[in-house]
Amino acid sequence: MGNQIPDTSRVSVRTRSHHRCERCGVPAPHGEWHHRRSRSVRDEHCHCACNGVWLCTTCHRDVHAHPVYARDTGFIVSRHIDLPGTVAVTTPWGIRLHDCGGGYIFTL
Repeated sequence: MGNQIPDTSRVSVRTRSHHRCERCGVPAPHGEWHHRRSRSVRDEHCHCACNGVWLCTTCHRDVHAHPVYARDTGFIVSRHIDLPGTVAVTTPWGIRLHDCGGGYIFTL
């Protein structure tokens, strides 16, 4: 598995977000893919939609600058979690679980 994010995964994550930052909600048509779990974990979920979120540049920098907060809100997932999709993400639209196909469900 290469280190390049497949176009299908990138499109799924961008589409799921409606081209908006999944952290602050601003339009982000030229946003950035963020790996919730480190890309150094090389398995079938490395570049999977469940492991990716679409972020604006500002939020992407902020997630990396504040890892404890990012972990508490699901934007960073421990490398010891086998399936990133089991960790909820706090978005402007609610708390969601992201699936491997680029979809999501809201949690309670």
